This record gives sequence, structure tokens and C-alpha cells, in this order.
Amino acid sequence: MKNFISISIVSILILFGCQDSNQIEEFKPSEQDQIKAELIFAPLISYKANPDLNFASHNRRGNMVERPIKFSTEGTIYYVPGTGDCTGNIQAVIEGSGKGSHMGNITVELGYCMDKDGELLSLVMGTGTASNGDQIFVVLTGADVDPEKGPYQDYMIYDGTGRFTGATGSYTLYGVIDYVNGVWSHEGGGVISY
Repeated sequence: MKNFISISIVSILILFGCQDSNQIEEFKPSEQDQIKAELIFAPLISYKANPDLNFASHNRRGNMVERPIKFSTEGTIYYVPGTGDCTGNIQAVIEGSGKGSHMGNITVELGYCMDKDGELLSLVMGTGTASNGDQIFVVLTGADVDPEKGPYQDYMIYDGTGRFTGATGSYTLYGVIDYVNGVWSHEGGGVISY
């Protein structure tokens, strides 16, 4: 969850670094800014979501097999003025690439909407895309800090396209987000049924 807090912290600090409310400029917080922001967002440390994703159940197929899945990814995170349902707020954009078992080389895209006070206004939703175009759709269901392994994020797989149509599963990623430079890297695994 510390990673998630870091994401929120950077969003808030970016807002305070803007000269124009319609333009978000790159802002590099100082260590003191980070410490102050972490104290403000301490209540977010145990992020839990209970997404209602019943809309995806129509794609379930028979004879689905549960398999282990692993990921190793890295990328960037940045913030832009929100559009659509996020208009007037901040949209976080998380992009990256790496490898995933059953998928090969992948690209990942996640996003969420938050207000200027760092409060989430949406679920953290994402897509993993294999080089052949098949996709899995995921939602962040929890994040925290393991005393031995460090920060982690729990994801639920709720659907997909191509051979992953109707996929279900879950996985946990461990890693770091360098919120000063806007980069991240994660590794982990879990199970997928398709």
C-alpha cells in the first residue's frame, strides 16, 4: 500500500506545483514534502476494494483450467487532468511492459481517478495485453506492506479477450514505485483460469 500512498502523494504534490489549474507540470517533491504527505495519507495504508464486477460473468466458458501465472513488469506513472467521469479531478496513468506467463511479452495500462485531496473516486482498473493482442482485465483489490517482502498489490482478473475471454484469477505483485522519478517495477504471481 505504501506504493499506492506514494502514487497518491505525488498526485497531490503535483497539484500544488501547478501554475495553472488546467495544466499539470512535472513536480519533484523534496524528502520533507514526501514525509509530510505520507503522514497525511497514513489512513490509506490498508487499501481494500470489493469491486462488483458481475457484468463480466457473461463471458465465462466451460472447461476453464486454473494455472499458475507470473509477471515481471516495469514502467512509468504520471498524472493528467481528468476527462469523462473524472473531469475536474486528476487521472493517474500507469503504463509499462514486461513478461507474463501464458502471455509472453506484455504491455500494461492501469488508471484511476482521484480528487485534489487524494481521495480515490474510482477503482484502479487495468489491462494486460499480450503481443498477439489477447488481453486480461484486472482490478486492484488491496495493497499493503508485508513486513518481510515489502509493499505489495493484490489484483483480481475478471475477464479478457481472445484466449483469455472469461478469464478469472488473482495475483500479488511486489515491487517499488520511485515517485520522485515516476517509474515503477513489480514482480509476482498467482493463478489464472481460462
